[in-house]
Amino acid sequence: MLLVHILSILYLATMRIRHILVSVLLLTACGGRSMNKHLARDLIMEIPEVTLQKNDLEVVNITQVSGSEAIAETTLKAAFRLEKHRGFWVVREVRLGHGQWEKVDNFVRALDEVKIAQTREMLDRIAEAIGKYRESSGALPAFKDYLSLSDALSPNYLTPLIRLDAWKRPLQAERTGPDSIVIRSAGPDGRFGTMDDIIRTFP
Repeated sequence: MLLVHILSILYLATMRIRHILVSVLLLTACGGRSMNKHLARDLIMEIPEVTLQKNDLEVVNITQVSGSEAIAETTLKAAFRLEKHRGFWVVREVRLGHGQWEKVDNFVRALDEVKIAQTREMLDRIAEAIGKYRESSGALPAFKDYLSLSDALSPNYLTPLIRLDAWKRPLQAERTGPDSIVIRSAGPDGRFGTMDDIIRTFP
């Protein structure tokens, strides 16, 4: 199960890097030409701090989202260093392509930091939508949970609709006073009421 978890983490992290790189460099690096597998592979292999050779990476599919954005789906060679600890095998380090060995904990921590920032941005957008709703209607929306709150805000005040945090887990919302609402994500550990909860209070 741990190995599957680490593989999913690596997939999400590398997909995010590739998506950003291809989106930003599509027009500047290739003069506005359509994206193709060879060009995508060359761009991905130029990512700083990632040592890849041609046989480490295969571009499986290219989706041209628009004239200035594309998504590359790939298979990426990775190696895992395992260690027996108290009678059980655990994954300790990972290596992408021909790069350096990195501690698995560092990958998890880096991905969580990205998701924390994304979730905070989501909560700020929700709070902004609540403010717009109040300006328009003169009162805060009526709701019993976050699901009904998001229904009240979308699509007039919250577009696109936000249902989940960056970990793809449900958000919580509660009325804490006549004019205040608290929106909460369970954070990296996935459990509400712990120290890593991400909280946004309106106003």
